[in-house]
Amino acid sequence: MKNIAIHTKLMYAFQRIRKVEIRPETGISKMEFFALQAIGGYQQKTGLPGIYVSELARNLRIASSQTSRMLKILEERELIGREIDNRDRRNTYVFLTEQGREVCRETQDSMKCFMKRVLQSMGEDRVEELISLCNELAEVMEREAMKNPGRPDWAADPKQPGKDNGDS
Repeated sequence: MKNIAIHTKLMYAFQRIRKVEIRPETGISKMEFFALQAIGGYQQKTGLPGIYVSELARNLRIASSQTSRMLKILEERELIGREIDNRDRRNTYVFLTEQGREVCRETQDSMKCFMKRVLQSMGEDRVEELISLCNELAEVMEREAMKNPGRPDWAADPKQPGKDNGDS
């Protein structure tokens, strides 16, 4: 039973961290910032003019409908532009505008300042230890997920019909 309590505490701690909403002076949300970074990073890495909306949704691990709503907001704020792919007119790609690049840079600077304050408040040694533990946890989780990618052990039902439960 103690493991379940630890599991719950761990999941709750990760949720709390994930839900921290840092609103930099630029006024964009965390997810909008991630989208701008993904678009700019893709352009920089590939040298292509932009990224397909479907690929951006996959990279951000969010639904296409959510991606479309967010991109509409970013486009209205003139942070991104859209173009129809000349090679395949069914596809649309998005790209950062100059204003989008500037907002992305400003937000990165703001995030760095925020994290610097967090580091100072928590102490660099403790943060280094936390990073090490998180990396170790990620490795263990990846290994465990590979053992049974369809269903984690904790989700298994020992009384599931059709299984040899010793009830025969």
